[in-house]
Amino acid sequence: MSLSRQFFRNALFILLLGLTSCGNKLGITNWSAYQCHRNFEQALPGTTNPAQIELRQILKDAALLSPKKPSQAVDLYLEAAERTVDKSTTTGDEAKIYRHAIGRAISLLHPGAGNAAGTPTRYKISYAKGKNFFDPALFDSLSFADSSEVENIDIKRQDGVGAPMIGRIEYSEERKKKYPFLHRIGIDGTTTALVEFPSKGRARITLCNIRRSDQIYFRGAKRTLAANFTTPFISSILHQKKSRLGLKGILNPAQFIDEMGLYSIEIIDPSKTPVVFTHGLGSKPGTWVVPYNALLGEKWFRENYQIYSFYYPTGLPLIYPAAGLREGLVRMHKELKERGAGRNADRTVLVGHSMGGLMTNFQLRDFRKSSHEIFSSPIDDLAMSNRSRKAMHTMWDTAPPRFVKRAIFFSTPHRGSEYANRWIGRLGSKLAKVPMSLLTLQLPEVSQSLTSFGKELTGGEDPLDGVARLKVGDPLLAFIQKQPIAYGTPIHSIIGDRGKGGGLNRGDNPKSSDGVVPYWSSHLDSAVSEKIVPSNHSSHVTPEGIEELKRILRLHLKL
Repeated sequence: MSLSRQFFRNALFILLLGLTSCGNKLGITNWSAYQCHRNFEQALPGTTNPAQIELRQILKDAALLSPKKPSQAVDLYLEAAERTVDKSTTTGDEAKIYRHAIGRAISLLHPGAGNAAGTPTRYKISYAKGKNFFDPALFDSLSFADSSEVENIDIKRQDGVGAPMIGRIEYSEERKKKYPFLHRIGIDGTTTALVEFPSKGRARITLCNIRRSDQIYFRGAKRTLAANFTTPFISSILHQKKSRLGLKGILNPAQFIDEMGLYSIEIIDPSKTPVVFTHGLGSKPGTWVVPYNALLGEKWFRENYQIYSFYYPTGLPLIYPAAGLREGLVRMHKELKERGAGRNADRTVLVGHSMGGLMTNFQLRDFRKSSHEIFSSPIDDLAMSNRSRKAMHTMWDTAPPRFVKRAIFFSTPHRGSEYANRWIGRLGSKLAKVPMSLLTLQLPEVSQSLTSFGKELTGGEDPLDGVARLKVGDPLLAFIQKQPIAYGTPIHSIIGDRGKGGGLNRGDNPKSSDGVVPYWSSHLDSAVSEKIVPSNHSSHVTPEGIEELKRILRLHLKL
């Protein structure tokens, strides 16, 4: 790569960071067994109680044995748990010891690839079965959530009985067939573990599906389970953050077109209402980490909703990711119905930020009566690739998904952004390597079959990549807005305003802006609600924007 091209790539990346920022830099530290023990011990008050002193020594010995003699360590952890199980439902030190002991024991029982599992010699292990319990075979490893520390985000926890665990599900082609929304980063699922001792030498482990129910009958009464909702999903997000999919998705979109799709970093529950989040230009699903976390802290959300994300390389011509999202939604709905989903699958909510809002808007509009305005010949007669023909049929010849019942737009440039008209937009468009086979409507053999309006829609000499299509006055954006919203789907707008210019340019004044998208571009007359939040372009991570998102999702439960 030439130095000049590298320079411009770096310049574009730095600028995009400002446009797609999702808050402070996240990090996670996974403690060693002994460091985890030291942290735990330091959090306990001093004691002169001989029984507690003995228990703490058992935990220390187990921590020291964990790396080299995991089986002996599991025996010791289970011994400490058995001696404190009667106090496990209290708030005292014994309950904390029980939680720590079972969390560490189960981590050693299921350590993951490359590590020897600790098989206890003094206890026979069994697992509870039930509709609200996980089969341990689902997970490739289980780790104690208290053994990790997440930085720069508020940890959403719940007090109760048991040990919060992270259940790791690795990606494989075979597993992808069983879990069709599994991303290559895998899943770090949330579960809570309990251990009971029904008789001498027996330990029965329960892995609770905390997202299905946070209550359990335990030790003679109904109890609330302990939980850590943040650490598992942050672990998944950080797997994803290891690559610059966002920037690469602009510069080399064809390289990632096969990764485009609908994913979930949660274990799918077909009984819940899907909420599908779509990221903006130069970004990826990790941009939603702050609102995700805020939503997972709400019991009403956890009980009713399931999070999905749509990833797409943002340098592609808009028709491709729009078609990909529609295909993904249809597939999601079909899969959920086949898995026994009820009416909640028919109440899907779409949420889009920036360019992701445009992808969302595509799903609401009915284009079936408009293809004749673009093409003078049937789509099947056009000389184009199978991928292109499929995308055209998907968007121009199929009905919008009827099961989408609400849409929420964050900082969406419905009428374009002046940034795309400026040098950063021209630079991004110039650097984007989109094969001509994907710039379908600009191929000479296809352009002959375009109407005069169709030729205008392609932008003439202007490229069709995703960056160029965001220009103010782009005919494609105007075309989208003219198509009817199918089925009367309610839509909501959340719009950022930096407050530049003092009171004159605040709020719904046409001159107000989030610094990237002006109010006049984000505003929709058809929105059933519009919320102006004090924000730059990252309105989706602001407290006010997140509270409005929560309000709308609570409202949706009444549908």
